[in-house]
Amino acid sequence: MTSVPSSQKALEVVQFGDPLKGALKLNKEAPVPKPGDGQVLVEMKYACLNPADVFTVQGIYPGVKNVTEKKPGFVAGLEGSGKVVGTGSGCSLKIGSRVVPLLGEKAGSWQQYLVVNEKQCIPVPDDVDDATAAQLFVNPLTVVGMLDEIQQNAPIKDNPWIVQSAANSTLGRMFIQLAKKRGLKTINVIRTSATKQELVQLGADEVVVVSEESDVTKKILQITGGKGAAAVVDAVGGEIGTACCSSLAKGGLFQGYGLQSGQPIQVSNSDLIFKDIVIRGFWLAIWFPKQSSSVVQEVFDMFRKKELVPHIQKIFELEDYLEAFKAQFSPDRRGKILFKLT
Repeated sequence: MTSVPSSQKALEVVQFGDPLKGALKLNKEAPVPKPGDGQVLVEMKYACLNPADVFTVQGIYPGVKNVTEKKPGFVAGLEGSGKVVGTGSGCSLKIGSRVVPLLGEKAGSWQQYLVVNEKQCIPVPDDVDDATAAQLFVNPLTVVGMLDEIQQNAPIKDNPWIVQSAANSTLGRMFIQLAKKRGLKTINVIRTSATKQELVQLGADEVVVVSEESDVTKKILQITGGKGAAAVVDAVGGEIGTACCSSLAKGGLFQGYGLQSGQPIQVSNSDLIFKDIVIRGFWLAIWFPKQSSSVVQEVFDMFRKKELVPHIQKIFELEDYLEAFKAQFSPDRRGKILFKLT
């Protein structure tokens, strides 16, 4: 094992709650773990700040074991990238290999060093940079998964219109890019007009600004010629999610993958009965284990070809985590928030 320090910086969840009000603490003397048999020590370069990470800190995200067991006192962070700096016995990865560690329910990317089983490491191609690789898992694969579900289960044969809320997010921007690549048209719902032109330039077919419309459902129906949308992907819930759901065409598919508003959607029984719409959720933790390893290489290929371009809002040092969360909560955030770890 190459020379590594005995201590490191780690952003720890010390109590569940508001990340701006004491739920997090930066530990500057956290111990650096040592890899066991079949494990590698990864020096982390970048880690993402995702909505699911916010829910983890708040104690409501079911994909992290410490949350479901109601046990604070752990390092959060669902994804990131780094390089192997130490190996246990029986490992084939070489020192210096660039990897994305799949952390699963353990989480832990918000620290400078972590130990993970070698089998949970995805090698990063030489022509994909570290900051892009750090965003491999949560957003791109969710986009791929939701679009796969739409193409398999939504009535898109004669109706290419797909509605998405939170379209100015990093995931939303990726959704625009990949939907266009697959021949689908997007109606992109955002709260204010601050990012409208950016989305149009990215390839958005239509942008609906909530603050400028008295009836979002009516606007979507106008765009689709009265037919409605074949599918909706919603990260917001509440009034916006409800309006999008109400715009579905007959046989339309609604996929909820987030709850930014903290409120549920309201669904009309008449829409369920007479329009035969389908309401379901999408969670990467359920979808991804069913996929072949080729789906990861598909995302790397799209990164290489610039078919998917992750947009970074700002990169913060771990010490500036409070500012990072403030940026995350900005309603006009234009891209991903990253932590630079080493």
